Amino acid sequence: MKIVSLLPAATEILCDMGLAEYISAVSHECDYPSAVKNKIKITSSIIPNNTDQNAIDKLVKEAVKNNIPLYAVDNEQLNTINPDLIITQGLCDVCSISEDKIQATLKNNLCTLSSSTEVISLNGITFEEICQDILAIGKAVKKEEIARKMIKEAILTKYKITKEKNRGSLLLLEWIDPYFSAGHWIPEQIEMAGFISSIGKKGEKSKQISAEEIIKKNPDYIGLICCGYNLEENIFFSQKIYQDERINHLSAIKEERVFAFDSNSYFSRPSLRILEGVKQLKKAILQNDRSFHCKRL
Repeated sequence: MKIVSLLPAATEILCDMGLAEYISAVSHECDYPSAVKNKIKITSSIIPNNTDQNAIDKLVKEAVKNNIPLYAVDNEQLNTINPDLIITQGLCDVCSISEDKIQATLKNNLCTLSSSTEVISLNGITFEEICQDILAIGKAVKKEEIARKMIKEAILTKYKITKEKNRGSLLLLEWIDPYFSAGHWIPEQIEMAGFISSIGKKGEKSKQISAEEIIKKNPDYIGLICCGYNLEENIFFSQKIYQDERINHLSAIKEERVFAFDSNSYFSRPSLRILEGVKQLKKAILQNDRSFHCKRL
């Protein structure tokens, strides 16, 4: 079987199932586990590297407004691989155009594929739906038993780490210029860790929020999980919170109850590593682990 994964979470799940050798190509965002780092990268982004958050926000909003795809798919390379299975996110359409070809919209790019190619789209936005996506992948690759075992173990892990409740309110920020609340499965991660999500509920989309909204909620703790960034980068971003005169009078900031996390690995992707993200929230805030603590410089 030749598999093309256009979703980092799907790539992780496939590897967890022991199928790394069957992955022929991945998206440019797929960087975990190490077994996929040298795979063919079949997508690219219109967002330049080392662009600041405000510029990225403007670029994305402009692209969405003008219906411009944020990603490009190498259609020629895709046809050369001629995969048996493509896993993507938010599949727009698949329609037959001939006996041996189909057209599919992958990441808003129109691609022509062999009619024998199966395309599945993952859209999990809660822990339960992520488990459903794992099962869908398991069925597609004939590893349903392994998928069910992974789900069973994940549910057991979730049960073990969600015993504590009401540890205070926690605001996790997915972006800081401008501010964005945490969405999809992340409020659920907050709840699993025993906290109250200050802004955002399970399954809701991340949304732009104002400094006034943050002040009104006055969270007990603030965490930086800027989408796609690692721990060191989010620690760096934390200083912008301390420097923001609109909100730096809040107790959470004055008393340095600000934390940062590796969002790219444990919060931004709908894979089972979100459970490790839950453990890190508890370790950082409840156990005061200095690895995540962001002090004012």
